[in-house]
Amino acid sequence: MSTATSNLEAVSRLAPLVQRARARAQRLGHPVLASLTAHLGPAPDYDPCAIVAQRDAVVWEQPSRGFALAGAGHATRLTASGETRFQDARAQLTRLLDEAVIEQDSGAALRPAPLSFAGFAFDPAHPDDVAWFGFPEAMVVLPRILLARSGAHLFFTVNVMVDPDTDASSSVTDLRNDIERLLTEPTAEATTTATRLLDPGPDAHAYWNDSVAGLTRRIASGGAGKAVLARRVQAESEGGFDLRGVLQRLRHRFADCTVFALRSGDDACFLGATPEMLVSLQDRTVRADCLAGSAARGATGADDAALGVALLADEKERREHAFVSQSLNESLASMCTDIQQPAEPQLRRFANVQHLHTPFEATTNGRRHILDLVERLHPTAATAGLPREASLALIRANEPFSRGWYAGPVGWIDAEGGGEFVVALRSALLRGDVASLYAGCGIVTGSDPEREYTESLLKLQAMLWALDAQPEDAS
Repeated sequence: MSTATSNLEAVSRLAPLVQRARARAQRLGHPVLASLTAHLGPAPDYDPCAIVAQRDAVVWEQPSRGFALAGAGHATRLTASGETRFQDARAQLTRLLDEAVIEQDSGAALRPAPLSFAGFAFDPAHPDDVAWFGFPEAMVVLPRILLARSGAHLFFTVNVMVDPDTDASSSVTDLRNDIERLLTEPTAEATTTATRLLDPGPDAHAYWNDSVAGLTRRIASGGAGKAVLARRVQAESEGGFDLRGVLQRLRHRFADCTVFALRSGDDACFLGATPEMLVSLQDRTVRADCLAGSAARGATGADDAALGVALLADEKERREHAFVSQSLNESLASMCTDIQQPAEPQLRRFANVQHLHTPFEATTNGRRHILDLVERLHPTAATAGLPREASLALIRANEPFSRGWYAGPVGWIDAEGGGEFVVALRSALLRGDVASLYAGCGIVTGSDPEREYTESLLKLQAMLWALDAQPEDAS
């Protein structure tokens, strides 16, 4: 880490930016963002998961791509609510960046800086303020310090909200010291804790079966084409969870997924390892995933192949996948041209589950912001159903809890409106010593309650294992 820390003198370049931002703040009458992004040098041993120990931390890592973002603290936090939350969040972020004073190293192997993080509730019409306190319906955060790893190289971004009285020299000194501490402070070894599943009660399984049976009847009578029903289970750990340990376990086992964590205050963290990208945008190129239809992995190569062949031939799973694929195509068509997708779904395999997968690529029909696409695509047929409003009404009527940010869009945004969002699946909300885990199943005509219950257990296993509440060989 010596090369990285030796390059921290670059932080001193923030001082003139703060001075310019202070003059602009005096002129405008409100705080202005000053942002600096610079290359720190090679740092192949930097662990982005370590930053989750910080208050209001964010982590985004795609291990197989060698890409990671780790943010500490908030320079600013933007929130919105209701039906216009996507537009309102975009408007606030656009205004902030339009007025900002920004400098980024030329040739940096990163997207236009500064990068912000964003998360959105699955359904603001079904709120649960107690369980999801600290996670508003829409939130965009610019971290005070962002460390970005691309391959073996590390970059930093420092963000400061500058008012007419901000002291440039003290801001620079504080930020330099904080970055050096994040890079060099020894981190405790990841630990495992005694975790146990909480008893959901004798009626939980029966309630699920009744709900699936009722949804199936509603769908058969024309109430919807598909509805996604979710379960929530809870686990408890004496003394709380080792957040870094949970993230490291997810990273090592699910390297092809996106590992994420968003910490709110001191005691709450929403984290997971999701297999599903919602949408990415770079320049005018759009990519999106259709991931629907699931099966277990086999204990041997032959068993695994046989399960995959059976999944590809399963009429119910193919029908569910077709619903999602058609919906995604229709949603992209309103904003994109030249939509390309394989004629048949493929298999996408992860450590504990395999899915039917159809990747999409398209070109925007004009200049677009990533939040425009997120708003258009969320919720997908894979997480809500079809038609969208009918399926959401069925979910509200049959799920006795709010999903909060589970199955909502979580991602990052660059300074030009590009970025990437995932669907926050295979996730858990950790608050103190209790974890709430969620898993959803697509219900269509012919769905069997017991089969769907088994599928939900399969999807829960990844997080149960990461929390040390499920042995590794169970999945």
